[in-house]
Formats: sequence, structure tokens, C-alpha cells
Amino acid sequence: MAIHYLDVNSASIQKNLNLTRTTSVIELGDKAFTIQGKCDYEVRLTDSPHLDTLTCFVLPRKSNLRDQLEEACLYYRQNDDVFCNNFLTHVLLISDESPVDDSALDLIKSWGCLTIFHLPVAENTPPPGPYFFSACGLYSAWRIFPDDKDAFILSTIPTQDDPHIYQNLNAAAFGASSLCVAVPSRLKTAKSEQQPLAGMRIGIKDLFHLKGVHTGCGNRAYRALHEASSTSSSAVESVLSLGGIIVGKTKTVEFGCSQEVIGDWCDYSYPFNARGDGYIAATGSSTGSASSLAAYPWLDITLGTDGEVKPETTASVIETNVSVPRSAGGSIRDPAVAHGIYGFRPSHDGQQIPDVVIPCGIFHTTGFLGRSSGTMLEFGRHWLQPPSNNDVSYDLDKNKLDALRLCQYLKPKRVLFPKEYYSDHEGVQKLAEEWVSSLTTWLGAGKLDVSIEETWSTTKPTSARKGFFETFNRTFIDLTYSEFWSYLSDFRKAYKEKFDAEPYVCRVTQYIWEKGRAMSDARKQEALNEVSTHNDWFLRHLLVDDQTIIVVPRYKLDYRDEYLPAPEFRSFEGFDSNYHASFSGIPNIIVPVGQCTYHSKISGKEEQFPVSVSIFAPKGKDIGLLSLVHDYLTANALPASVRTGPTAFGHA
Repeated sequence: MAIHYLDVNSASIQKNLNLTRTTSVIELGDKAFTIQGKCDYEVRLTDSPHLDTLTCFVLPRKSNLRDQLEEACLYYRQNDDVFCNNFLTHVLLISDESPVDDSALDLIKSWGCLTIFHLPVAENTPPPGPYFFSACGLYSAWRIFPDDKDAFILSTIPTQDDPHIYQNLNAAAFGASSLCVAVPSRLKTAKSEQQPLAGMRIGIKDLFHLKGVHTGCGNRAYRALHEASSTSSSAVESVLSLGGIIVGKTKTVEFGCSQEVIGDWCDYSYPFNARGDGYIAATGSSTGSASSLAAYPWLDITLGTDGEVKPETTASVIETNVSVPRSAGGSIRDPAVAHGIYGFRPSHDGQQIPDVVIPCGIFHTTGFLGRSSGTMLEFGRHWLQPPSNNDVSYDLDKNKLDALRLCQYLKPKRVLFPKEYYSDHEGVQKLAEEWVSSLTTWLGAGKLDVSIEETWSTTKPTSARKGFFETFNRTFIDLTYSEFWSYLSDFRKAYKEKFDAEPYVCRVTQYIWEKGRAMSDARKQEALNEVSTHNDWFLRHLLVDDQTIIVVPRYKLDYRDEYLPAPEFRSFEGFDSNYHASFSGIPNIIVPVGQCTYHSKISGKEEQFPVSVSIFAPKGKDIGLLSLVHDYLTANALPASVRTGPTAFGHA
């Protein structure tokens, strides 16, 4: 084993900032990696033009070198899915301890290392982790994973000249028929006050703009009309400024509208749901954002949007001897339920977000999904802006973040459990009842099984003549019809002018456009008044103060290959529990709490589907709600994260 002692000057270390669109793929056994066209660090360790593997260790202490190396290598193996033993063929040791003592040399030799390169610690030395190297310098190793659930529409990688500008990943491996997604080593980015999300791997729904790549909105015509984005959506730019890495854009239902089964997905393939037998419906509209998290452990968080249109009912062919509950208006929340993951819709002011393609801005807003309550809280407390009435200014300083969390503190004394939203599945209802009972005991709160209709009948406005659910039966869908038609008018016009043809949209979007075109201004205003009526009543008589939360049991159990009626024969009317948050702008989180059994027509055996609860909190208590969930789970030794694959909890 050779050892080379170099000084900083002879190594010629500098960061290479040249732009390139060249990528290479290297396979090491059953793993594949990609590197970008220019070296990331011009550290000349060899005269060979051929690539080889190397691991960099940065050890600033001047004693116990062997112990430091042993500890570091163990940490790499346990915490980084990019690193593997193949990278130990050569070692770059950055340490002020020189020469390397025999004990440390024996340890490195035991790893199968052929060569050790030694550099003293300097300001611009490379960060630790796995690399490829040649005479050109060091190349950061990005590991490639296949997207075998078809969750991504494109995979991305930051350009080498500007981490805020991205490009499509031009790499594939394994002979995969799907996209491949590249992720960076978790060892090369250290969290800081300025970048508390450093290294977090994030997928974004294809309604967000990402500078350097196309926005497609789930529609080929829209993608063909527009060039690659010249700016990123503010929600995405915030992720990048906080240190997050965008690994790809996830598939979305067309314009965040409604595509529930394979037959609705015409332009792109419908993502798969990893849960159960693998053929449970993935639902939408943040379909790929949920599908990817339920399947891929290498992904941390996804951004989505919330406020999708859905049919009132779907006919389930899964043998549970019960009907499947309808769900609507929850484009983050419903996919989170279907995939057994966390989904968060933040507080919303009912205003259109200008730099994200989301029709019907009165209901539609941005949010995020994840697999653990801790990651959701970590991401949310940095990414979410505080509400306008919050007197704590937004700052990345830890003390101010703690102050923000304190001012949003949430410890309710009343937990409402509305009877109208009881689950029709006995197992789901039982799990939800047990979870809520445990929560109320921990809080020292009271559980109130309230009836929305009964409360409405005694407290409704004098002008109201109908029951609650009849009063708001068409509110959501009529406003959605109107807004989808008007919001996308510029798209239709621009496409017609450029291509002398009408843009193709799926039959569901066609139907919604037709209904929106026919919607009168009077009906639109009436529906807006209904939203105001709901909000005034709901916040006066149900979610009355900061001491109250509402909990609803949730599950989703349909097959992806079902046949639904043509859109004109589907019912999009009705009122769903999701609408309380969509109308009033209160925060709402989906929390996976367990799983139930169903008999699969695919596998012919008993499988598990996920069960969740939906929790509504007072407006502006976003961080408080995220904290409440995480604190409750951890304090009671309950699962605070879910697995990837067929089952969300326990072994498959």
C-alpha cells in the first residue's frame, strides 16, 4: 500500500465552476453512479486519465487517528446510501496529523485500500465522502436509483456553475425502462444556521417551476408550448436557499385537476402505489410526490399542491364488505392517505400563488409530504413562512425559530370527532378511535363526538334553509369549474396561436372546462358567498378557538385499473371533510396511524392497506400542529415514521 504526502499548493485544490451538460455512468457491482462533466475539485492525485474510486476523510483532531477513522467509516456505512466499500480502494486523508501512524495504516489496509493520499487541513479542501478521481481531479459521486414506480416525470441535477440552476439528468442504468434519479452523498453537506436543510433530498410536483428545466403540468401540450423555466417558484427557491437538493419533478394529475384511474391518464403513465399488492390506486393530484415517498427510502420530502377535484364516489372492487368513503379537494392529503405517509396543507389566505401553476387559487395551495413526523417538523419550521399576524420575524437563527415554535404552541383542551366522518370500515374506525383516545389522554383533553348537522341546525344563519351538507353540496365544484376555465384561458389562446390547433387535455379536464365556460357570474358569486358562510359558521361553532382541534379517520382503498364512468356521468358534487381546510385556510395534516387487512384480487392473499387520521388546527398554528403530532408520537413511544414498500408499519 502506497502513501503519498502532499501539500496544499502541489495538490492545486480549487472548486471547478464550469458549466457542462456531460454526464458519465459508472457501475460498481449492483450499484450505479453518475458524475458530471467537469471535476468538482482540481485535486491532482494521479497522472492516470482513467476514473477510480476514492473516499475522503476529513479528520481535524490531532490525536487518536485510528479511532477517528474507524468511527468515520462506520458512520459512512450507516448513514450514507451513496458510500459503499468499493470507494475504499483509495483513501484521501485530510488531517494535520502527519505522518500517519502504523495503527491507522493497519486499519486502512484492512479495508482493502491500495493507496493513501494525505493532505493537511485547509480552508478549501474537499468535504468528506465518496468520489471518483482521475488526473483531472475529484468528481462527486451521485448514486443512481431507478424510478420503477413511474413517480417522476424528469430527474434533475444542479448545474456546476450555479446550485440554483438545474438541468435534466442525462443518465440511466440497469437497463431500466423508467427514469433514473441521482442523489448526492449525505456526507458532503453539513447543516448550518444559514442552510438548516443542507443535503435534504426533495422532489417537487410538476406544477412548480425549477430554473433550467421545463414545467409540464402533467400535460404534453403545455410542455410543448413553453421553454425551460427561467426562474424557480418562490417555494422552490426557498428550498434551495435552505440547502435542499431537488432530485426530480414528480408526476401530477393534469393541471392538478382529476385523474383517478389508468383510463384518465392519457399523456403520461399513472404512478404506482407501493402499498399492499402494488395495485392500489395512487390517487391525486400530487400523485408522484406520494408514490415516490412510499417507495424510495433515498427520498426525504416532496413538495405538492392541495385542492384537487375528485368524483364524489368510486366503486371499489376490493373485497372488504364495506363501501369506500369518498374524498375530494385534498391533492396532498388524499395521496398521503392512499400511500400511508404524512401530508401537510399549511394555513392559506385564499389568494392565488403567482409563481406556481395552480388553478383555483382560492382553494389550491402548496404543501409537503414526508415519511416521518420529525422530518416534517424539521422541514416545516424552516420552509413555512409565519402567518401575517405573527409578531416573530422569520429568521434562520435557532433562537428565533424556537420563539416561532413557542408562539405557535398548540395544546388543545377539546378534540372534536365529528360523527358524519366516522369511517364505514370497522377496522379503520377502531384504529382511529384508539388513536384519538390516547391523544386526548396525553393532552388531558376532552373528546367530543359532535354532529355537524345537529350543530348546524341549531346555530345556522337565519338565511339558511337547508342542512349543512346540502347547503355546501356544490360550492367547491362550481368554483373549481369556473376557475379552471378562466385560469387556463391564456394557455389555450397561446397554444392556438403557436400551433394553429387546440391543446389536448384529458376528458376529465375537457368536461370541467365545459362546465366552467357555462358557469354564470351570478352562480360564481353565490358560491363565493357560501364559502364565507361556511367559514364564519365553522370558526364560530366548531373550531372555535386555539384550544380546539378536529380529528377525522381516513383511508383510501381502490384499484388503479378500475373503470369509471365517462366524466359527464360522474358526480363531482358533495362536501368532504377536506373542504373545511380548503375553504377556511386552516392547517391540516394527515398522520398514518396503522393498517388494516384486505383480500387482494391481485396476489390472492391477505394484504395491508394504510389507515390515517386527518387533524385540523386553528389558522396560523402550522408549526404548533406539526410539533403536536411529533411530540405526541415520541412521548408515547408510538411509530413516528413509516416504512417504504408494501406495508407502512411492521415487517412486510
